[in-house]
Amino acid sequence: MKTRPRTKFTRQVNSRRCPKCGGKINNQRVRCKRCSQALTRPKK
Repeated sequence: MKTRPRTKFTRQVNSRRCPKCGGKINNQRVRCKRCSQALTRPKK
């Protein structure tokens, strides 16, 4: 069975990082736990 290719969107969602401090963020989080920066989710 073949795996689906990783698209630009998939990479953005899986490696969510804070734009301010660069900390890695859980998918469900809305704010960064290191600096409390509000985050935007990538639009599909």
